[in-house]
Amino acid sequence: MGEAIRIFVTLVMIVMILVIVARKYYTATAFLGIGFVVLLVTTLVTGQSAIAEGGSGNALVDVFEVMANAITTSLGSTGLVIMVVMGYVGYMTHIKAAELFSIVVAGPLRKIKHSEILIFATFVLVVIVKLAIPSSSSEVSLLIATVFPVLIAVGISKETSASLLMVATAIVWGPSNTLALTAFNGAGLENISIPVYFVTKEILPVICMIIVGTVVFILVNKYFDKKEGVLVSRSELPELKDVKELGIPKFYAIFPVLPVLLVIIFSPIVQKYITISVVAANFMSFLLVMVIEIIRKHNIRQTFDDSKALFEGMGKAFVSVVSILIGINVFSAALNQVGGLKILAGAFASAGGGTTTIAVIGAAAAFILIGIGSSISGTLPLFSSLYAVFAASESELVNMVRILIFGGSLASAVNPIAPTTMIVSGGCNVPITTIIKRTIIPALACLLTEIIVCILIP
Repeated sequence: MGEAIRIFVTLVMIVMILVIVARKYYTATAFLGIGFVVLLVTTLVTGQSAIAEGGSGNALVDVFEVMANAITTSLGSTGLVIMVVMGYVGYMTHIKAAELFSIVVAGPLRKIKHSEILIFATFVLVVIVKLAIPSSSSEVSLLIATVFPVLIAVGISKETSASLLMVATAIVWGPSNTLALTAFNGAGLENISIPVYFVTKEILPVICMIIVGTVVFILVNKYFDKKEGVLVSRSELPELKDVKELGIPKFYAIFPVLPVLLVIIFSPIVQKYITISVVAANFMSFLLVMVIEIIRKHNIRQTFDDSKALFEGMGKAFVSVVSILIGINVFSAALNQVGGLKILAGAFASAGGGTTTIAVIGAAAAFILIGIGSSISGTLPLFSSLYAVFAASESELVNMVRILIFGGSLASAVNPIAPTTMIVSGGCNVPITTIIKRTIIPALACLLTEIIVCILIP
């Protein structure tokens, strides 16, 4: 299969999935179906297995093994986090703790007359939380459970709220930045200390991106809120319930954010000795709340019956989000086998010019490729290895890779098949196309900002 054909097939796949999603077909089956057909046809044409090593021994059977691997991968990593977090949210909703949290937090925030202040504060909060929760999928799952309901309660549209979470979580930074580690290894900079890089190279660009990104985000989303007729008037907001009507103690308001607090407390930004995963933090919180419920109600049977809400929430998360991730993994495997994105990345990477020009072209190219579905971990090393050829010194190479890392991470805000996109779309009940059109301009503004800052202050 020639390179031109591979690129053509890749672009057709991407266009097809965008059209299908825009027409609101069931997304999981759309990804799964297109991925399966392309895998099957490519295998028949090339005779090559879709599994490089450890396949079944038959190329056609391996097409189905790819689907089996997609299920295993989806349930074993991101999918598990999503299911557990959404399960905990379901339990919090059932015992009314989630509603109590929204009421308690939204009450004082409603006194702030300008929603722009709340949007800016949320942007800052999300970027700071990234320091404790490096995984964007894990972070956005927790934010949908805690921050999103509060934004709605204070009068920010669900479309703006969902898009805000997308843009803010796309700024990847921190002492545990695995994306930076991947890019630096690709450039041959294995001895770079990521914590030192965080302190010396990441903080200033991130501050500038927060400021510029928030301003642009507010302007863009105000326009779309008015255009789509979803602008919320503060005067039309319903009165918040009286806390006493819920019939639960006021301290229950802390329970929805308890997993987030545990992750932050048991992280390197607070102490270095104990760490906890998002899944473990949610189960720890769940069991603690159950014990408190038993003590408060004096009814073990009812508490056990209420706990079923956790597992029902996990089941709903599988249907709404994890099923889509399975389809995406099959679709991604098909993209990898076709290889069109890799060819395009190589073409972009071979662009000439000075080191600054190469760095900017690389960041822009990575933004485009990752934005249309390429793998971040597979794309960044390709460009960073090219940078190593042109850089005159290690410090210059570090700065070139810095521009690339931010460019690659920001692309996740506009990637229609990224796990975070699926999580936000499903968790906030906002169409993917609505999210992307609201995030692309703020993401590009952040991209331009980080490029300028990195060039002016190496």
